[in-house]
Amino acid sequence: MRILDPAAADTGGALSDDTPRGTEPETARLQARIDQLAAHVQQLEQERASLRWLAGHDDLTGLANRRLFHALAPELLRRDDHSSAVLILDLNGFKPINDTYGHDAGDEVLCVVARRMVACLGDHLVARFGGDEFAALPHAPHADVPETYWYEVAGSLSAAIAPPMNVLGHTLSVTASIGVVPAGPSHELPDLLRRADQAMFSAKRHASTTDKAGITWVVATEAGDHTETYEPAAVPAPPPGPTASGSAVAYRPGDPIWVHRSGARRAGVVEGACEWAALVRYRSLTGAGTMVDTIPTNCLTIRAEADPYLDRKASAAR
Repeated sequence: MRILDPAAADTGGALSDDTPRGTEPETARLQARIDQLAAHVQQLEQERASLRWLAGHDDLTGLANRRLFHALAPELLRRDDHSSAVLILDLNGFKPINDTYGHDAGDEVLCVVARRMVACLGDHLVARFGGDEFAALPHAPHADVPETYWYEVAGSLSAAIAPPMNVLGHTLSVTASIGVVPAGPSHELPDLLRRADQAMFSAKRHASTTDKAGITWVVATEAGDHTETYEPAAVPAPPPGPTASGSAVAYRPGDPIWVHRSGARRAGVVEGACEWAALVRYRSLTGAGTMVDTIPTNCLTIRAEADPYLDRKASAAR
C-alpha cells in the first residue's frame, strides 16, 4: 500500500520528489562557466601561438629573425643531399631614405627588399637580422654544383633587388652589399656567418673604393674571393630629395632600357609607353632574336650600354 504525502494532499496527492529544487538553473550556470573557461583557454592558446611566432619572426617583414635562423640553419646545413651557402646582405644608402622620406618609407623599403628576396630565393630560409641586414641559406638543386653556381645566385638576387620601387608616392632605389660563402655538412654555422659577414664588408669596400653605384657581391670560396658588381646603369641612384610629383620615370619610344625578369636582365628598346607600363622589344633569354611584350615600368631601368644587334634594329626601324 502506498502512503500519500500529507503535505501533498492539497495538491491532488502528488508523490514526494527527492530531487532538489533549482537543479536545472544550476546546471545551466555550470555549463555557462565551462563555456567561459573554454573560450578563455582558446584565447590563451591563440596568444601563445602568436607569442611563439613573434619569438621567431621579424614583426615588420614577416621573415625569420636571427633567433629562428640560428635554430634552423644548423639542421639545414647537415643535409647530405644538398650543397648550400650562407648569405649576408646589407643595404647601402638606407639611412638617407629614412632621413629624407621618414621611417614609414624606410620600413616599406625593407618590406619590398624582403619580398624580393623571398621571390628570388623561393622557399629557402631567409631572415632579417635587424636594421637593414638580411641573411639567407639557399640550397643548390643537387649536391655537386660548382662554386660558380653561387655567382649566379648572387647575381639573380642583385637583379631582383635592383629595380626601382614606388614607396609612398616616391620612386626609390637601394643598392646592397652581399657576401656569400658556400657551405657543406661539415661546416659550422658561426664560422660561416663570420666569413659571410667579412665577404659582405669586402663588397662594401669594393663598392666604395671603385665608386660603383650598383649592387656588389663577394663569393668567398676556398680558391679565393670572387667579386662582381651589378651594372651601375641598371641601378639609378635615389633622388636627392622629395620630388614635386613623386612620379616614376617617363619612358619614351626609342629609349634603350633593361628589362628585369625572372632574376635576369635583358636589353630592350621602348616602342610605346604610358605611366605604368611600356611596350618593349627586347632580347630573348637565349640572346637570339627579339620579342615584344607589355612590361610594367617598375621592371624597367634606363640602359647606358649599347646593344649592337638590338639598337641597330631599332635605329633602322626609325
